[in-house]
Amino acid sequence: MQRNRINLTLAFTVVSFVTASAQDVAIVDSFSGNKGPGWKQTIDVAGSVGPDHLVDFDVASFVVHDKSTGRVLKKLSSREFWQQVEPLGQLIPEANANDARIIYDPLSERWFACAAGTTEPDCFLAVSSSSNPLETWRGAKLPLPRINPYMKLGVDRNGLSVCSCNGHPEMSKGTNCYVLPKQDAIADGGPVLTRGQTFAKLQFSTMPAMDPDPDKAANAPMILLANQFFDGACSELYIYKVIWSDGQASISDALTVPLSRNYLTPNNTTPAMEAFQPPPGPKLRAGGGGRRLDSVFVHGGSVFGCNGAKRSIDSRPGVLWYQIRISDGKLLQEGFVDSPDRDFIYPSIAVNAHGNIGIGCTGSSQTEFPSVYVMMHAANDPPGTMRKPVQAVPGTTAYHYNGQRSVNWSHYSATCRDPSNPSLLWTLQAYGSSTVDREWCTAWAAFQLSASGSSREISPTR
Repeated sequence: MQRNRINLTLAFTVVSFVTASAQDVAIVDSFSGNKGPGWKQTIDVAGSVGPDHLVDFDVASFVVHDKSTGRVLKKLSSREFWQQVEPLGQLIPEANANDARIIYDPLSERWFACAAGTTEPDCFLAVSSSSNPLETWRGAKLPLPRINPYMKLGVDRNGLSVCSCNGHPEMSKGTNCYVLPKQDAIADGGPVLTRGQTFAKLQFSTMPAMDPDPDKAANAPMILLANQFFDGACSELYIYKVIWSDGQASISDALTVPLSRNYLTPNNTTPAMEAFQPPPGPKLRAGGGGRRLDSVFVHGGSVFGCNGAKRSIDSRPGVLWYQIRISDGKLLQEGFVDSPDRDFIYPSIAVNAHGNIGIGCTGSSQTEFPSVYVMMHAANDPPGTMRKPVQAVPGTTAYHYNGQRSVNWSHYSATCRDPSNPSLLWTLQAYGSSTVDREWCTAWAAFQLSASGSSREISPTR
């Protein structure tokens, strides 16, 4: 795969707190992800990283890359992927696979994927048979509500959790969470659901955490985190704790965690959360999926999350991020990153083995094509600070959608810890790199803190 070199640029960004500057963020590698179009306007970017592979799993395709080169080893349509999941022909979403998600669990060395149908919105789970996503997958239909699902996945040493919408008219009761003991999820013949349990009427944006701690106690809680998701506001967070005992799970009441202030999270009915891109591209809607909490990570006794928000109705879309101590729900830090002349949308978060926080997102403006951006907070940085965002993969075109004033960009993105190099983080984001109408593009970027401030200057292949 040919790689073209570029000059990395630092974004001059307004941060709510003092910006740390002792080290720079280094882009270690980057390459192209999948391209559209899919069956719907929104990309719904999802992906994960394993020991030897990176996998895209979006509204259009299941794509396996060689991690060392970026070379595509296999590409299937969403339908083709589910057709090859065992039992063959029995786990195929109708008519299209919606809300696809995928994660890699380094503890069980398995990939977990989920999606739902549209005309018949059943929810499906697929589990790989090894750390190699090219090998056999087995799955099951999950007993989750049969509506347009907004599905989410999380895993820890003890269990697997899958959340989806339940259609409840009250946002405080809008999610169901299905949990399964880990050993049942990775059973040799495929997932065994006899001990699975459903917890109903949780907060709408409830997201299960990714927790790669290999020493986690059997009675330590699985964490679910939600942000306030109604009335265009985000002033508090909610934590649920799932506890396992002899293969049976129980869940706590929601613990409310107040933020220091109220942030704005307008929805798609108003242009207030729309991001800019250069002509002829339409505006990019960031108010629907962008304000939801879609990425949660557990490390060192804390849970970390982020979501799109605004500091005021007239400011640009930015990234709200936070760290909460699990034992007592104390808010340890809260940060907000935005810019007077750039939009940051659809963020996702992960934490490396040293406690350094990484966030990936799309950045764009009236003069900058949608690009992949990353930013980091070192474990010893002052609380609430964030290193200056770095353009990891530059956009080369606007996203074209003829005849539209504004369009959905994505509902998700993905940021992951590399299981082979726990100092390294990867992010998968949407960016602009095609002049074909409705052909969205994605790109992978690996990043970490660099004491020297130097980094490889790499752009994705076109």
